[in-house]
Formats: sequence, C-alpha cells, structure tokens
Amino acid sequence: MKRGEWKRKRRGFPLSGFLIASALLIGTVHADESDSTPVPTASGSATGQTTENGQGNDQTPVSGSGKAKQSGWTGIVQQTEPETKKKSQSSGGAVEMQEVTVSGESEWTSPDLTSGEPNAPILPTTAPVVSTFGTPINVMDAPRQITPVNQTLLRASGAPYQGFMDPLSISSILPTAYTQFNWGMGNAVTIRGRQANPYINGIEMTMQDDAVQMFPFSWNMVENMDIQEGPANAVFGATQASSGSVNYITKQPYFDQFRGRVWDTTGMYQQYLWGADLGGPVDKEGKLAWRFSYMGQDQGSYYQYMYNQQQNFYFTAGWKPTDNYSVNFYGDYGMYNWYPQAFDLMNRPTNNLIQNGLYSTGVAPGFPYSVAQGGPVTGSAINPPYNTYAGPLAGVNRRATIYSPYGGGNANSGMAQLVQTVQVNDDLQIVNNSLLLYTKTEWLEPQLYSEMYTPGDYEFDNRTEVRWTFDPLASEPEKPKTKEEKGLENVFGKLLLKSSVDTGIEWHYQYNDDYFSTTAWAAGNSWSIVNPTNPALANPALFYLPGTTQFNSFVNNPKAGAGGLWHVPGAPANYYYSPLSGSGGSTFGHYWEISPFWQHNLQITDKFALYFGVRASAYFWDYTTPQGPAGMPQIPGLTTASVNEDSIAPLINISPTYKPFDWMTAYFNYNWSYVNNVGVLGGAAPNFNAASFRLLNQLIEGGIKFNLLSDKLFITAAGFTQEQQLNNIALPATPAIITGYEVNIAYQPDKHWWVRAGYIDMHGVEDWSSISTGPSMRQDYSTAYALQQMYALNTNVGLPSGVYNMIGFPEQYASATITYTSDMGLGGTVQGIVMSDQYLDYLGTAKIPTQYILNAQIFYARPKWEARIYIYNFTNQNYWLPAGLGSAGSRAFNESEIVAGWPFWIEGNVVFKF
Repeated sequence: MKRGEWKRKRRGFPLSGFLIASALLIGTVHADESDSTPVPTASGSATGQTTENGQGNDQTPVSGSGKAKQSGWTGIVQQTEPETKKKSQSSGGAVEMQEVTVSGESEWTSPDLTSGEPNAPILPTTAPVVSTFGTPINVMDAPRQITPVNQTLLRASGAPYQGFMDPLSISSILPTAYTQFNWGMGNAVTIRGRQANPYINGIEMTMQDDAVQMFPFSWNMVENMDIQEGPANAVFGATQASSGSVNYITKQPYFDQFRGRVWDTTGMYQQYLWGADLGGPVDKEGKLAWRFSYMGQDQGSYYQYMYNQQQNFYFTAGWKPTDNYSVNFYGDYGMYNWYPQAFDLMNRPTNNLIQNGLYSTGVAPGFPYSVAQGGPVTGSAINPPYNTYAGPLAGVNRRATIYSPYGGGNANSGMAQLVQTVQVNDDLQIVNNSLLLYTKTEWLEPQLYSEMYTPGDYEFDNRTEVRWTFDPLASEPEKPKTKEEKGLENVFGKLLLKSSVDTGIEWHYQYNDDYFSTTAWAAGNSWSIVNPTNPALANPALFYLPGTTQFNSFVNNPKAGAGGLWHVPGAPANYYYSPLSGSGGSTFGHYWEISPFWQHNLQITDKFALYFGVRASAYFWDYTTPQGPAGMPQIPGLTTASVNEDSIAPLINISPTYKPFDWMTAYFNYNWSYVNNVGVLGGAAPNFNAASFRLLNQLIEGGIKFNLLSDKLFITAAGFTQEQQLNNIALPATPAIITGYEVNIAYQPDKHWWVRAGYIDMHGVEDWSSISTGPSMRQDYSTAYALQQMYALNTNVGLPSGVYNMIGFPEQYASATITYTSDMGLGGTVQGIVMSDQYLDYLGTAKIPTQYILNAQIFYARPKWEARIYIYNFTNQNYWLPAGLGSAGSRAFNESEIVAGWPFWIEGNVVFKF
C-alpha cells in the first residue's frame, strides 16, 4: 500500500431490504388518475409575491384534493392544462401569466395552519412551486433534489430556537443537511459534505466564506427556505464553491387582515429567546400591507464561557397598486454580542477521549500558564507537545473547553431588498431584484489568537429578469393520428414545444476592509484543560496567548509567518492582524461582477422536457493588503501584496427529464462551472493568483421522483458525483470528488400524521498529487510513529502528496421525523438520527464511532395559543461531532478540536396569537 493511498473498509447500514420494499411499494401503488389538475401557487417563489391569506411564500399549499383557496396574486405560476385534459399533460416548467381561479376548499385551507402548526402540509408536492431553479417550478418537474422547508418543518426540527445554525436540526428532516459547527456563525447548512451557498429571496449572499459570515445568522427574517442539492443554476449563479444552495424566503406582508403573535422560548443552559410578529393591510382594498418582526436572544451555552446575545428587527411592506405591478420591500437590522465558537472547544481528540472519556494531559517544560511565566509554545502542528511530554490520562468534563473568558465579539448588520414585478401581458413578466447587505464586525479569541476586525463591509446586487413564454403549436388544429403515431405518443408523449425563458443580467459590487489573524491555530493541542496534579494550572483564564513570548515574537516582525502581527488601526488593544495569510487572511479592496444569463425550459412533449441554461460571470478584482499602523514597513511579498485580475466564470447546465406518468419523473443533470476562491468575508486575498478564480465546480446527477397515493406519499432518490476544488488554509486549492446516493420519503396520509425519513451514502476523495505535499496533520500520531513511518516533524510540511479519503463526515447518515396531532391539537414528535463512523485524521487512526441521537416534542396547538416542549437527546448519548466536515477548510482542525454533543436537555416554547 502506497503512502497517502490508505483506504478504510466501508460498512453500510442494511439498506437492501429498504430498497426492495420501496420498489415493491412503487410497483403496487399509483396516483389518483382524476381529471382535476392541482393548481400551483406562488409558494416558494423568490420574487416576493404575496397571497390573499397574507402568508406570502408560506401560503396555504395544495394537498389531498388538489384544490386550494384562490390566490390573490396575479403572477407567474406553473402552467396548467385545462381541467378537461389529463394531468399527465403537464407543462414541465412553462409559465403562464394569468390569474388563477379555483373553486372548492381543501381540509388544510385555514390560514392559521400556514404559521407552523404541527398538522400543516409538509409534502413537497403540496407546495408545488420551488424557488431555486430561477423561474418557479413544480418540485416534480425540477431536475434536482429540492426540499421546500416551511415553518412546520422548521419548528419540528427545532432550528428557529437554537439561535445559530446548529449541526443536527435540519438534518433531522433532510439527512444530507448534516452541518458543521461553523464557529456558531454559519448562515447556511452543509449539503453533501460542503457548505451550501446562501441566497436571500434569490440573491446570493457573497459576503461570506464557506457559509460563515463572521457574525451569527438572523433567523428572525426567515419564513421558509428551499434547499437544493448541487450548485445553483444559471439564473441565481454562484460566486463561491458549493455542493448545494439554500434560498431563504423572508417573511411576507399580511394582506388579508391584521394579525400577530408573541412568543417566548426558555431552555436549560441559559437558553432564552423571545419575539413578536405583527402586521396587516393598510387600506381596505388590500393593495398596501406591512409586517414587523422582532427576535431577541440572551443565550448561554452548554460549553463554558459561550454566549450569544442578539437583537434582530425585520420589516417588510408590499404594494400592489395595479394588477400589473407589485413591489415588495424587505429590511433586517441586527445587533450582536457573542463569543465565536471557533476551533477552541475540547482539544486533543484521541480515541481514548471519544470512546472512554479520558483526556490526554501533560504539557511541555516551560509552557506558559500565565503572562508572568511567558515561556514559548513548543511542539508543532503535527507533533504537539503533549505527545512528547504526556501526562496521565484523566477524566474530563464534557463542558470544558480551551476558551479564555477574555474574548468576545460585537457586530451590526443590515439588509435591504426591493423586488419589483411588472406583468406586461399573459406571456411576459419583468422582475427586478436589488439587495444591499452591510456589516461592521469585531471579535477576538485570545486562546489561539483568532481575530476579526471589519470597520464596514457591504455588497450590492441587482438582477433584472425577463420571463416570457411561447407555445408555437397552441393554435394548430389537432390532426388525426395513425395507430403507429398513437403508439409513439404513449411512449414519448404528445408534441408540445412549449418554452419558458428566464433571461437577463445581474451585476454585483462588493467592498471589503478586513483585518484577520490566524496566528496560532496550529497550537490548539498545546493547552491542557486537565491537570491532575495542579488543577489551578488548567484554568482557562490562563489561556492567554498574547502574553506569551512566542506570540510577541510575531508582533511588528515582518519576517514572521504571514508577515507578522500588527496592531489594527482604530481597533481596541490586543487586536493584531496578519497581512498575508491567504484565503483566511486580511484584505482591502473591491470587485465588480457582470453576469448575463439565459435559462430555457423547453417542454418538448408532455413527457419529455429539456432544461438548459448558460451564464457568463465577468469579475474585476482589485485587492491589496489593508492599511497598517504608522511605521509598518511596506515590503512586497513579506507584508504587502496585491491582486488585480479580470476573470470569466462560465456556467452551463443541461437537464433532460422524462415523465411517463403523472406520478413519476426521471431526470439527469449536468452542471459545469468555474467559481472563485475567496477570503473570510467573500473578497479576494491579496496574494491570490489567476488560478484562484478558475476553480472547477461540476455536478453529474441522476434521479427519480414519485408522487403517490393522491399526493400523500413523495419518494425521491438520486445518485451523484460532485467534482470541486478545496479551499485549503495557506495551501493551494486541491481537487476533490464526492460520490454517493440518497433516498428521501415524505408521507402525510391526513392532517393527523406526517413522516419524513431519509438516507444518504457518500464517499469523498482529496487529490493532493499535483502539489509537493499532502494535507496537514495536527494531532494524531506521536513522535515515535512519525519516525517509524518517515513522516515529517516540520510544521511547514504536511503528509506526502497523494490521494486521501475525506475526513470529518459520516459516509452514511439516516434520519427520520414522525409527528402526530390529535383533533384537539395535542400531539408529539419523535426524531431519530444515525450516523456511521467519522474519521478525524487522514491515517484513519482516530474516529468517532457509529452513534445515534433521539429527540422528542410534546405540543398543544390551539387557534389563539400553542405550547411546545422540546426534549433533546432524551437517551443522554455521549455523542461527538467533528470541527469541520468533508470539503470545508476547517477539516484541518479535526486533529486539534472535537465538539462534545449536548446531553439530555429541555427547551420550552409558548406562543400567543391575536
């Protein structure tokens, strides 16, 4: 076996029986072949439409009988055939600009049910329009794995009440969304082992890196979201690498009547959240409406010294002066006071710690326990001092971390968005979408000295879309067909040649002024949080790196790593930045982007459709190192650098679909694009080169979808391979491939029961053959093992070049959520998550073994109030999570940090509605 080509044995869950049972089920059930075609609504659209019931993109979905209350919005909807035709003659993505008139009601037409009540519809087919494919499209026709997540699913997962993008909540309803810890500042879930790109009402949030925006995310503005697996399409575009996208659909104005709610959430470990939401029409005609939402947080944590205090204010207004024009405004403002949960939790993640709860103690002679001692930090990233000077194993409190109480952060953020829609005629619509984001951020973690200071960054994006449809065969009379022609139609469908086009241009501007430092991230295992002989010397208050001799040797030293450490102009004391630390570093400048696009959805027959799109994003980058303090030497290559590049990032997407029956769709998707490496807040690092703006992002996927039992059972499965380039900290980007398959099921037989269950199996490979080194190691092997295997002891040299299995994510992940609601509103939810082994190093020696987590809820929902009790990890499992997942740059810290999962804990939520 060659070095760098170690492969571990994969052990799977017993999936064969499940697949066989599913195949038998699919072969024995079929959809209701009634002539009544479900009429789609604008739910999930990214264009800010609102509906008569005031819920906007979270309006009452179609379900069961396929009928719903009439929508009050005249806009773009999935085209439907006349009710005299078969349901199989669907448009497959064509759009029709006309008002939808529907008679009859479903059992789920109450507006109250759209606010997240447990028995509201959760099937993707009951909210038939999804937003992630440019033109709103039916989920059965979309050639991707797309999961609409409404308020019912969000609240069942517990996501809105965690206060940050926690790793497990969304994965309880979609297993591919197992998310990395992301510093507690993530703004999107992880999809298929890499962070998804976040979008707000269809516009990409580019002021972030790997779904980290450097301050906590605001859940207050989110009404629902559409999760798409695989990169974005030609309309949305993608600036950064990803294996998925999340489109956040923000809260919409209440056009129907004045309504509101106030709520409070209180939980163990100082979890306090509260909020209010209210709004209504301004005039009797319902042409002008508004909505205001507030959420406050004062959260502690299971981990010591962690806290998160937020104040988020959201306002939206909608105006529909005529039937042909509407405008919506969305605004969000946030104030944050928190401690970043970066790479500083439990360190020294050995198998003894994971499996037996025994921590490896010991420190090197002269190691600094305080500022007064001031000794050097010895050892290296791949040969930490505790291996050489190991003390005895000792039990450790799972709440213990290497955090210093002297850190913390503050931030302010703002968002303003304006979406205008002009309905020219039944076949032509123009949409203009403008988004402004702003942040001012400062935070410090002194224990490993991670620092961020941003005096004020902002981005502005404007996209103009022209959406039009044409049907060249609509006016042609139908001719008699021969027996052979009828036979061909049974297989290939009736010729239609209907088209839906979404074309236009998007332009983007971003300004960055970012001071960042990652000086001592490799020293994570130097600190010992347990000292059996002298507990006082393990006091986290003593973990203060700025007081050490080693740290001060970097200060004002241009020859030190990354150009040394220099005080940030205008920042508080002890805010030092590194001028040149690559994609994790400091930068100053701006870039422009201009992107024409064309997305064409062609319904060739009523069974075959072809979706194809192109986009060409032209970038103009101009970045340099930020201004330093007075007297700082300007030495090119040591303390200063600049990048001034023009680049083109093309995107091509081709997706044929075949729909032999109303209830079955098969699709293939090929998405090829270039994306960009970015810095901590989305700008370019000053020492990037031209290759940094030509990173391959390619998806090949095939899938199948079933809508069975009269819109009560939805099954989807897909196989995929995703080629991408990894953004490595202080190293060049390297190719990687993730391959896998997944199965997801949603079942809702009536208003009492619903179930979501899923399974994903995927395997990732990193290719380091093109450069002279392999991935860096930070913890696992000792000096003796390194000498035996001839591995380097130098911190500047990683493992040998070669091909390595990805680390930090389970190759198999399964989850299920089941909810029951009685007629009186009393009910419960049970969730289960199972994940296979997760390896923490490239040698396969340290791993998190197979583990499971069980959660539950008890709730009582009434028209005017509701109460819930969340019971997390009710079997009290000692589970663990890695610091970084799969393709994330933070995977390099899996050898020096591990996340101890929260034990059994309870959280309660009360809502009063008016």
